[in-house]
Amino acid sequence: MQDKQLMKDAKMCTRWALGLTFVFIFVFPGSMFLTGYNYSLPFFKGWTYLAYSWLVTAGLFISIRPWIEYFKEKKESEQG
Repeated sequence: MQDKQLMKDAKMCTRWALGLTFVFIFVFPGSMFLTGYNYSLPFFKGWTYLAYSWLVTAGLFISIRPWIEYFKEKKESEQG
């Protein structure tokens, strides 16, 4: 890949990461707090399970995706 493309992709990923972090940590819980929503224990558990499942999914994707790309590139280089 070109350095220019890598920098462009890095900026895009950074924007998405910061944007999603802001939404999931401040906007969604903050809006519920400002409306006077009563946080119950089941809701808190659900929010915790959602965050944990997001963490596991992201970890698996980050761990497996490079291997998939590596094998695709290896297969393409063998064919052509």
